[in-house]
Amino acid sequence: MTFGTVAILGPGLIGGSLALALAERGLADKLVIYARSALALDAIRTAGVDAELTGNPSEAVRDADVVVLCVPIEAMPALVHEIRDALKPTALVTDVGSVKGSVDRDLAPLLDDRALWIGSHPMAGSEQAGFSAARPDLFEGAAVIVTPTKLTRPEAESRAKQFWEALGARIFIYEPKIHDRFVGEISHLPHLLAAALANHASRDALELAGGGFRDTTRIASGSPELWVEILSANREAVSSSLALLLANLVKAHDFIEKGEKTELLKLLQQAQHARSQLVEKEQKLHLNKRQ
Repeated sequence: MTFGTVAILGPGLIGGSLALALAERGLADKLVIYARSALALDAIRTAGVDAELTGNPSEAVRDADVVVLCVPIEAMPALVHEIRDALKPTALVTDVGSVKGSVDRDLAPLLDDRALWIGSHPMAGSEQAGFSAARPDLFEGAAVIVTPTKLTRPEAESRAKQFWEALGARIFIYEPKIHDRFVGEISHLPHLLAAALANHASRDALELAGGGFRDTTRIASGSPELWVEILSANREAVSSSLALLLANLVKAHDFIEKGEKTELLKLLQQAQHARSQLVEKEQKLHLNKRQ
């Protein structure tokens, strides 16, 4: 099975990994990659990716059967406005943005009657960025959330699921608002907390920091400019989740201040159990991948 001509707009970590995965699995009859920067296109050319490279987004999508928007979420509306007249009505257009409510609100009207639109979000990023960090197995076993709305055409949902499944992903279907709440809890809020912890430690304390602190704050190494946009775009869900977390931290503070060891033990045991279940699930996924 192939997906015809696939256009990737933005060859960073996700877009670059997508290009490598499609090429390795032979899932595209033709691969077209758009990048605004000539240096980015040179990096892809040097890597030997078998793709047509262009700095013209409309040219990239003109004959595309699948178009994947891999640019920052704040850049998507202008990009879609630029390419929509060049799209085939049968083209599937999706994205990889980590916020879905605002993306769907901005893009769906622009693509109405011009292409098949549906949002997607592969939970497969890292604190690294750029094509140099891309790898073809990034999506294997990864969760990809597809986010249809009441206006989504069934064909768009079906084709998006097939596309990501062909790359080895596990598919989850949630409407944009639910996606934003869940991802706010497990991705956006943790990034904010990692940044807060990194800022909280004194310079003298940081000199003593070991693996535990580095692991806890690793994701704070992500692009601040990118994360400002993500946190702002999902501010309602992040704010709500943060309020609940602050309330739980106040409880933990009271347990420690009052010496309530029993309650503190319960809190830590609950966290240990949740973390153990997560690790066990990941180990099963890795075992299945090797088999």
